[in-house]
Amino acid sequence: MSPELIVAGVAIAFLAATCQSVTGFGFALTMTPLLALAWDIKPTIATSILLGVLILFPLLAEVRGSVSVGRVSGMMVGFAFGVIPGLILLERLDEEALRVMVAATVILASISLYFSPRIASGEDSIPMRLVAGALSGAIGTSTSLGGPPVVLYLLGRERDIASFRATIMVFFLPAGALTLLAFILIGQVTRDVLVMSAAALPAMALGIVFGGWLRRRLDPERFRAIVLAVLVVTSVAVLVGSATRL
Repeated sequence: MSPELIVAGVAIAFLAATCQSVTGFGFALTMTPLLALAWDIKPTIATSILLGVLILFPLLAEVRGSVSVGRVSGMMVGFAFGVIPGLILLERLDEEALRVMVAATVILASISLYFSPRIASGEDSIPMRLVAGALSGAIGTSTSLGGPPVVLYLLGRERDIASFRATIMVFFLPAGALTLLAFILIGQVTRDVLVMSAAALPAMALGIVFGGWLRRRLDPERFRAIVLAVLVVTSVAVLVGSATRL
């Protein structure tokens, strides 16, 4: 692993942590497609998952608001059912297919999250919680991008911003830990993943602090729109690069 790659990973981790701190989500949506431009896709996914779990611990201390335990429980049950299909996809798809899957997922997720106020119906039921969780589990374990199904689901049901932020963070911690455990068991958390993660930790901490500073001074919706636009452009670049190698 070259020094240039580590520097790129550190810079991307800072940006991803800033996005997560400001909006309450988006770490993997930022980290995975950007790092995939410079590194192999499977260690990129594993690194994003590992750092995505670690970033939640300091952010949870900032959470204010009630947590919807029923919604978190239902989505976690669904998430557990989605883990195995996601791991099968991860193991069976080749590098380029995974790159295309990551890029396409980010593009669709970014567009969906941008227009989420229009597509969130506000309906709530146990089957819908299970479906949202299962989609998150399958997408999360295969690409590290399991946040959008849950974010989209909660946007229409958690009207209070503090409650939304608290609920989604409480869901992400056990979901991310379960995914990380699965990756450890199948041998995807390699020495390179640990080195990259260790190098990125200080930058991630700075991103959390900087994101907190921005959150008090910047309109989160405007910042989110800018980040999602960058992700779409980056993901298109990943798709074009993959198409030229196929």
